[in-house]
Amino acid sequence: MNNKEEKEISVDILKHIEDLSNKVNKMMAPHAKTVFHRYPITFGLLILLGVTALQLGLKEVISDLGLLDINPIYLILIGIIILIITGTIYKKLEK
Repeated sequence: MNNKEEKEISVDILKHIEDLSNKVNKMMAPHAKTVFHRYPITFGLLILLGVTALQLGLKEVISDLGLLDINPIYLILIGIIILIITGTIYKKLEK
């Protein structure tokens, strides 16, 4: 065997292994589930905990800044401005 024949054999073997791997992946894909679908309650509780922690943290930061003590209308205006800005960005990204 010369060097050229050895290279062709090794390339053929690698191609065969790659094809076999692709076939196995295609066969197993319908049976595979994402982790979120396997454990929906766990992820739901983690998401709920994260959202609650974020909300309480933001409330404490706003309280420390004194915005709630001065006038709550400022908080309402800031919230409306943030919603307008995020809505505008969403509309631009949707196009």
